Amino acid sequence: MKIDKIKVYLVECILLAVLSFALFVPNIITRTTLAVILMISAIGIWFFLKKRNTPSIHSNKVTILLTFFAVIYLIGFYLMGLYFEYYKSIYLWGWNTISKFVIPTAIIIISSEVIRNVLLAQNVKFNKTITFIIMVLVDLIIYADLYSMTTVQKFAEVIGFTFFASVACNLLYNYISCRYGMKGNIIYRLITVLYAYIIPYIPNVFIFFRSILRMIYPYVIYQVLEYTFGKNNKTEAVEDKKKGIVSKIILGIITVLLAMLISCQFKYGILVIGSGSMTGEINKGDAVIFEAYNEDMPLVEGQVIVFEKYQVKTVHRIIDVKVVNGEVRYTTKGDANQQADEGYITKEDISGVCKFRIGYIGYPTIWLNDIFSK
Repeated sequence: MKIDKIKVYLVECILLAVLSFALFVPNIITRTTLAVILMISAIGIWFFLKKRNTPSIHSNKVTILLTFFAVIYLIGFYLMGLYFEYYKSIYLWGWNTISKFVIPTAIIIISSEVIRNVLLAQNVKFNKTITFIIMVLVDLIIYADLYSMTTVQKFAEVIGFTFFASVACNLLYNYISCRYGMKGNIIYRLITVLYAYIIPYIPNVFIFFRSILRMIYPYVIYQVLEYTFGKNNKTEAVEDKKKGIVSKIILGIITVLLAMLISCQFKYGILVIGSGSMTGEINKGDAVIFEAYNEDMPLVEGQVIVFEKYQVKTVHRIIDVKVVNGEVRYTTKGDANQQADEGYITKEDISGVCKFRIGYIGYPTIWLNDIFSK
């Protein structure tokens, strides 16, 4: 028994070390190298650790259902492109893409599901938690290996847009693997990942919405599987069910509203204030809600606007408006600054008009920025 536990812990420690290294130092452990490492690990684990018996008589039905869900996911995602438009994929279909991306990614997915299935069958303390962490790391590598965490913006992309979605997905994958086996997970993941290397045009959906979709969709699948195949003998009061439905609806509405605000892709957006240049009316650590600007909106002296210059968004007040050769030029200044901003801005630079502020809620972002700028 002790030898079995030692084997499991040794395998898990090695995988944690390799995957952590691959995530944070992707230039050393490439995707192809990682695919080979995981494939060898999967083969070794399959032969040297005890395996799970067929989990459920519904295994094949669940596999078919997950295939259906994967196709629906892609259809829904591409329909979103009708609103957000499409962009041409950077991956040109050919042997180079197949050998460098499609085959290694497919091997990573298949191998990781074999590893997940066998590790979850082991009766070892903390095993499920460690396996879950390992699988989240694999998912992070697949979706976020092109991101760098040298700035708070990149850190937010990995943590906010990839990590939480990976957690949600792997909660579902662990549940399916334990109850229905690994086939459904493999097919679902292959379809929802490999399309990016195969289909030449991709919906230009803001990454935050992709993350929201990947967080909500696993819950929908889980509910369908539980309703269709789950055997729950516990009875719930009707009122409890109603309360649960209402709370889920409210949570969903709040999530959608936050997604709309943070993405700044719709009429209103939200921005955290990272400096003290507007101290007095708007302080460092506050967040401002702004209305997206269009050229028909009149702008006058005294209005606080959001504008972007040199790829940096700034919230300052308009102190002067001039028309030069038919072009409207705005001079801006922070309330706490002694001098006006250098130069001027035009309509093309303006992102929105500030409507109101929410005090202090932006401080976590400021703290993260301070940590990563040291």
